[in-house]
Amino acid sequence: MNIQVRSKSWKAIVLGFVAVTLGGFHSTAWSEDVAPPASSDLEQRIRILERKLEVSDEATATKSKESAKVTAGKEGFQIKSADGDFLLKIRALIQADSRFFINSTNNSEVDQFLIRRARPILEGTIYQYANFLFVPDFANNGKNVLVDAYLDIAPWSFIKLRAGKFKSPIGLEHLQSDPNLIFAERGFPSLLVPSRETGVQLFGDFWQGALNYAISATNGVGDNNLNTNTTTPVTSDGDVNDSKEGTARLYAQPFKNTELELLQKFGVGFGASYSAQSTTNPTYTTPGQLSLFSVATTALADGEKIRLAPELNWYYHALGIFGEYVQSSQVFRVGRVRSTIVNDAWQVAASYVITGEDASYSGVKPRKPFDPKNGTWGAFEVAGRFHELYLDPDNFTKGVTTAAASVQRATAIGGGINWYLTSALRFTTDYEHTTFDKGATIGDRPNEDVVISRWQIYF
Repeated sequence: MNIQVRSKSWKAIVLGFVAVTLGGFHSTAWSEDVAPPASSDLEQRIRILERKLEVSDEATATKSKESAKVTAGKEGFQIKSADGDFLLKIRALIQADSRFFINSTNNSEVDQFLIRRARPILEGTIYQYANFLFVPDFANNGKNVLVDAYLDIAPWSFIKLRAGKFKSPIGLEHLQSDPNLIFAERGFPSLLVPSRETGVQLFGDFWQGALNYAISATNGVGDNNLNTNTTTPVTSDGDVNDSKEGTARLYAQPFKNTELELLQKFGVGFGASYSAQSTTNPTYTTPGQLSLFSVATTALADGEKIRLAPELNWYYHALGIFGEYVQSSQVFRVGRVRSTIVNDAWQVAASYVITGEDASYSGVKPRKPFDPKNGTWGAFEVAGRFHELYLDPDNFTKGVTTAAASVQRATAIGGGINWYLTSALRFTTDYEHTTFDKGATIGDRPNEDVVISRWQIYF
């Protein structure tokens, strides 16, 4: 209050001086014939000038409240209304890969440079409770694909509604965001779930995120339905029958809100899906993104489909560990004969941030970003995993595929290093060794040894 009074006093003195100067001086000195302005006139002029300044200040404050704020930072470029009810974020993901095969004896194993993902990302908020995400991808063999496009209505944290195209809520690594994977390519379990689905989803969390749930109703598609770099994209934007797929997932972090630091980031979950319809045939690939399963032209995925997916993960300071198992059961029809085919996959993986930053499901944030002039180099993480895909022997005995067209088992072991230069820039190099059972006209398919390197920018 004293500061305001003092400010007004100084303002009055300055205005008085201006008023006296402008009103009283017609020459360089007072004339004996010209009287100085009356005290009442001076006070009136001061009051008028003060009021003009107050109006100007009020107009400036009002304009500031009504104006949108434009910012740029770690979360991309943002335009936000003054009241916070409207928000637009402009972000991007670009992954530039090199893929080289060691001791290659397979003509399909082509060394190459490629753009793995090129995605402009638009997300935002409308009227506080409605959120949207729009993500196309321009790195799909020259075919533009709509990866995500959905609207969320989120009045409360414990109940939210999503409609559009999104990831079906099943599969631990499958649900992890592409930029945050510890390996360049996902493990075999992610092949047994749909990449994207179109439909509606109810989801939310309780107890400050200790328990998460999701329930969706979607069109229903085959395993790994969205494209890889070597196959024709299969999108899930529409449907060809009336049957739909139901998917549910529960994920709990029981110690999240306790003082037991060792287990605060321990999580366990379970997902399942069911549908009874004809759908697209599955697409399974190696770590080097080469096809390892081909359905016979006489076979069709046509009937009941069930997926089961238990999972767990644990993060403690720089250490991260996760494991998951996925079973996919599908009725195939060959001619008039129907057979239930059960394929499964599992993996265990671990990572360690050797520079001391925390490992997490949402990636690593370097404490000291890359700045060689000041001797800082970002964060470094090492990772390893073991994963396996096992295809039902009935695939071969029931005519769904042949030993020459598909493997029965693929077992892979890999290691890698991730360099996080900044929170937006990352370099990854992985090596994976994969062995196969069957998959050749005679005997087993040759081993695959692949080195994948990736430059990634994500903001």
